[in-house]
Amino acid sequence: MKNLLSLLGISALLGCLVNSCETANQTTPPSPVVAEITAPVFNRDSAFLFVQKQVDFGPRVPQTSEHAACADWIKSTFESFGWITQFQEAEVMGYDDQAMNIKNIIATINPDKKQRVLLCAHWDTRRIADQDKERQDEPILGADDGGSGVAVLMEVARAISLQAIDLGIDIVLFDAEDQGESSSATRPYRQNTWCIGSQYWSKNRHPMVSKPYMGILLDMVGSKGARFPREGLSVKHAGGIVSQVWNEALDLGYSDMFVNENFNEIVDDHLFINDIARIPTIDIINLPTNPSANGTFGHYWHTHKDNMNIIDKHSLGAVGEVLIQVLYKNASGAL
Repeated sequence: MKNLLSLLGISALLGCLVNSCETANQTTPPSPVVAEITAPVFNRDSAFLFVQKQVDFGPRVPQTSEHAACADWIKSTFESFGWITQFQEAEVMGYDDQAMNIKNIIATINPDKKQRVLLCAHWDTRRIADQDKERQDEPILGADDGGSGVAVLMEVARAISLQAIDLGIDIVLFDAEDQGESSSATRPYRQNTWCIGSQYWSKNRHPMVSKPYMGILLDMVGSKGARFPREGLSVKHAGGIVSQVWNEALDLGYSDMFVNENFNEIVDDHLFINDIARIPTIDIINLPTNPSANGTFGHYWHTHKDNMNIIDKHSLGAVGEVLIQVLYKNASGAL
């Protein structure tokens, strides 16, 4: 009996050793290596100063000295970042059916890349304060409505100049977006009097090695408490790009700003880029829960309150950070 128990014990021991060897010889598949996407830091303080500099020129209404001086500064600043920069000048029909000279500003990096992205904003400011109760015939400073989108894109350009990106990028700053005719009892709203610079560019695009496969428009992105729902035309024409941007904002902790809600279609520069240029383009635009009497935009819209007092570094930083992450992830193929 002892011998039998000994034999059984030896057999059990051998079995354990065999199982141990088999377990040791099994190889665990390596975890897939996920490349870490490194992107430059978006400096919100720098973006704030870019807004301030524009406002310091005064209202940027086409065919004024302030408009011309600011255009030269924007162009030279992009050039200082190493971007190829040009003016696209044209004579167009204005809201009053009179000839108006406009100037789009175009900055390009990596012009030979076939994979291209369009980034845009408008840089002009409203010629009248038609939503104000005072000084309605005077132009506004447009710190947010015009200034903030330009500032974010300038800071994006500066950041990219410090860390190369494997992507072609065309930044287009449209003129005469905000010179449209206000609706009145005697004359109805005319859509084509707005976004004149983007209408012109969409019909007369500057030379590119290939058409951008996606576009992102920024408009009124710098105010305190900014709120960016999914704008209707963006979802209609470029729902996949909307998802990219809003998912990135969620990952970065900005879901309180980039809210998961749909909004009505807005007439903005992206309307003409989508319809005429056929570039899928979204609009990141502040559409508050409690808009002013105009029914859509913030209380400061087209008033003299649109000054530096409403600009918030946090809002500028959130939009800029999301944008940079989306760009570098697209360049790496991660999106």
